[in-house]
Formats: sequence, C-alpha cells, structure tokens
Amino acid sequence: MPTATRLAMGAAIVAATAVVYWRAVFAYFYEDDFQWLASRLVFHPAELLRFGSYSHFYRPVIELYFWMAAPLFAGSPLLFHLANVALHAVNGLLVFVLVRTFTGSDRHGFLAALFFVVLPAYIEAVAWVGALAEPVTTFFVCLSIHGFVQWRRGRGAAWQALSLLTFWLGLMTHESAVMILPLLVLAEWTVVDRDDRGWRRAVLRFAPYAALLAVYLAIDIPINRRSYLVGEGYYRPGIHAVRNLLDYVISLYVGKRNAASHAGVALVLAALLVKGTPRVRFATAWMILTLLPFLSFTWGNTSRYAYTPAVGFAMLLAEGVEWLDRFLSRWTVYRPRASGARIRAVVVTAVAAFLTIRFMGFAMKGSANFAARTEPYRQFVTALRAAHPTLPPGSTVEVDPAIDARLHHAYLESLVRWHYQDPTITVVVASRLP
Repeated sequence: MPTATRLAMGAAIVAATAVVYWRAVFAYFYEDDFQWLASRLVFHPAELLRFGSYSHFYRPVIELYFWMAAPLFAGSPLLFHLANVALHAVNGLLVFVLVRTFTGSDRHGFLAALFFVVLPAYIEAVAWVGALAEPVTTFFVCLSIHGFVQWRRGRGAAWQALSLLTFWLGLMTHESAVMILPLLVLAEWTVVDRDDRGWRRAVLRFAPYAALLAVYLAIDIPINRRSYLVGEGYYRPGIHAVRNLLDYVISLYVGKRNAASHAGVALVLAALLVKGTPRVRFATAWMILTLLPFLSFTWGNTSRYAYTPAVGFAMLLAEGVEWLDRFLSRWTVYRPRASGARIRAVVVTAVAAFLTIRFMGFAMKGSANFAARTEPYRQFVTALRAAHPTLPPGSTVEVDPAIDARLHHAYLESLVRWHYQDPTITVVVASRLP
C-alpha cells in the first residue's frame, strides 16, 4: 500500500486508542499506585542488586520507571495516565508491524492492531498506572519476536541483537516474559520461511535466549518462593487453572461464563490448534502460552493479565476476517467482477466495523468505570490537604474507620506519604488511638 495509506492506518489505531481511554487520562491514582510512588521516596537503584531483600516479585524495569517518572512528571496523575495510554497506542502500532511482517498484508496487520487496541478485557492494564508492567512486557514481547523473525529472514545480525536485548528487558519487567522463548520457537516453525530449521541448528540458535532465561530464573525463583502468594496457597497448580483459562478467553470476546461457553471455547481452541493454518496455530498458542503464568491464581481472573494474550486473540480475529474475505472471493466468482468485489468489500468492512464498535463500546464503559473508582482517593487527599496544608516529619494522621475500611489502610498511608513527600508519616484509624 502507499505510504500515505499506512500512515492513515497508524493514525486510525492511535485515534481508536484515544477514543477508548480519554476518560482514563483524567483519572486519579489508584491503590497500588500509591505504594509504587511512596516507595520511590526511599528507593535507590543499588537496591536492585540486593536480591535477598526481595520477597514478592523482581521487576527492576518497573521500579526504575517509577523512580525516574515520579520526579519527571512532578507527581501528575495526568502525565502518568498519558504515558500509559501512549504506550498502549505504541503497542497497537507494534502489533500492526508484527502481523504485517508475518503476513505481508497491511490490511491484515491493521485489522489485528485495531482489534487489539479496543478490546475491553484488559482495561486495567491501560487505565491503571500501577498495572504498567503488562503493556511494557507486551512492548518487549512484540519487539523481541519481530527482531527474531527479521533476523531469521536474513535482515542482519542487528535484528538478533534487538531480539536478545528486548527478551532480557522483558524478563526484567514481569515474570510472564518467560513465555517469550516458547513464542520464539513457535515463530521459528510457523512464520519463518527458511530451510535451515534442523534441531541441531535450532539448539544453537536459541542457546543465547536460554542462557539469559537461566540467569533470570536463578534470580527470580528464590524470590517467588518467598512470596506470600506461594506461601499462603494463593498461587498453586490445580484444576482451577483450566477454568481460569476458559474464563480468560471468554472475557476476551466478552461472552457469558457458563458451562456451554466453557465447552464451546475448549472445542474451538482444540480445533484451532489441530486444524488451523500455521499462523492460526501461532496466534492461538500466543494466547494460551501468555495466559499460562496467570492461571494458577486461586482467586480467579484479573483483568490486566489479559493484555499480552489479547495480541494473540486479535490476530485470530484478523485471521477470521481475512478468511471471510477469501471465502467471499470464491462465492462471488460467478458474479460480475465489479459487483462481486463490492459485495466482498461491504460484507468484510461491515463485519470488521461491527467487531470494532462492539468492543469499543464495552471498553469505553470500562475505562469510564475505572476512572470513577479512583475519585474517592482524590476526594480524600483533597479534604486532607484542606485540613492540613503541611505536616511535620513523623506526623500521625487520623482517618475515619469507614474511610479506612473502604479505601484500605495500606493504600491510604502510602497516599499520604506520597502526597506530603514524607515517608515518616503514619496513618491510624481514629478509634484505635489511645
């Protein structure tokens, strides 16, 4: 396609992102945001090398982001939210480039990217500042796979270097990035068109990735074992993982969670993996593999964890629209060429538009709802600031028991510390004072 058309496609992806998330841009901070921000008051990058001090997760890219962004954005929730939404738009453009690389089709890449940026299943990953790890991980996943495919297609060693660098950065962002390596292996066997794919060469090809993964696991596994999620049984294998997988897929297409949907999703996934084209199998595997790290949580599904899997789902939707176009091309072959082309264009455009608008409707509502959930924290800190314009170091702030219960004590204390830029302030419930 002409460059102008590709630019128009990119602009449409960015515009769709803005339409869905414009309300989230004006939201306040929410829950975990305050702990990330308050912890930056006493953070130093050297702490990233003290592995023994971590007891929950190890995400140095995110820690460094908040350490640098907090002063850069002057604590502005607007700028933090703008950064999240901008990253989501960039990820949409990356999906466009990635799928175009796989298929050689601008339209195919555009459809996958458009579907991806408007999906409602992962709203929190974009609207919630503290959920930034999901879109950042996806950014590195897409770059690593794109670089690998370009390198394997003979575009130069610089692409391999990019793939390895972003693979490592993905691991340093979120535990789920361990799935990049299986995705690279699948990309090798589904979308890379080369004749040198023997297993011995493949072992050498993936050895640098495996070495980086081994170093990461040596750091991360001991940390995760110390996590309360493992120690208290909130993260463990079991049959609940199967139900979680089916529920995540249902949430991606905004369906009903019932026995019929579970059975239908299971059958469709099996059919796609067994009977699908190589690209369909890759997209299906992308969705399933990137969900695997989250399926063992016993409390069910979490919206933000659907972000990276949504790329695979969007690829599948685009494959479906392209299949419809090919089917109609066979059906309309007996009609006059101009008439058949018009029928195909109208039907395919209508289907793509219906899917986009349907998803956008749910996503815009979810974005607005999340923004509304942040307002009680804004109201609390506004009232507190009016009552106490300044607080001396070591101050104790009393809060009403009802407010403490509704907004959660740990978040309130972090909020107060961040707002007054003082980690020595404590928050207590009024009725518990001596």
